[in-house]
Amino acid sequence: AFDLYAQFETTGRFVLVDEYDVAGGGIITELVQDDQEDFRTEARERDSAWVKGDVGAEDRAQHYGHRAAVVLLTGPDVTAKGFLARKLETVLVAEGRHAYLLAPENLQRGLDADLVDTKPDEIIRRFGEVVRLLTDTGSLVISTTNALKEPMKHIVQTVQTLVNPIPVITIHMAKDIQGPQPDTDLIFAGPENFDDCTHQIIDLLKSRGILTEPPRGRADFQYSI
Repeated sequence: AFDLYAQFETTGRFVLVDEYDVAGGGIITELVQDDQEDFRTEARERDSAWVKGDVGAEDRAQHYGHRAAVVLLTGPDVTAKGFLARKLETVLVAEGRHAYLLAPENLQRGLDADLVDTKPDEIIRRFGEVVRLLTDTGSLVISTTNALKEPMKHIVQTVQTLVNPIPVITIHMAKDIQGPQPDTDLIFAGPENFDDCTHQIIDLLKSRGILTEPPRGRADFQYSI
């Protein structure tokens, strides 16, 4: 909450303090809303009423050997984002990680079956809420923007807003390195060695403190139909 300077001069001012030093100040002239305002309100109200179990995020991290996080692959459809996403999931699961590939196309055929292309924001909102549920299980959620027909920046910002404070790692797949590139955590241009790309992503997750040592011991399960 705040007051506008034109209405209340005394409370319409602010000061920025860096430890014990005054670093700056200003006045509040107007409220500027952005396209994330509704999503922030939704996330705040949802989290304030979230029903929690007895197993917390730290417990899950200790058990799985990693924190919950989102790896979101962006870029044109022809850059094999889906292939790299599947490969990353395979490697992480082979290490004993709790990783899951969430394909937006699957949501379109189920959860989003009642929507049409004229509601892109609602499609992204539902996608973000599903990601939020999966990360609450402690999972490493891997996904692409293939089926989300909105500008990449808007998609990433919306997912970040809805899953905050869960980290969202963005990997951009480009056809080439010519021209300006988006501000993402990693950029791969026309990659030929997807094994190397996968290990670069894993190294990044380790450097961010998301991955630790793989959990020890693996159980063998027999599945039959």
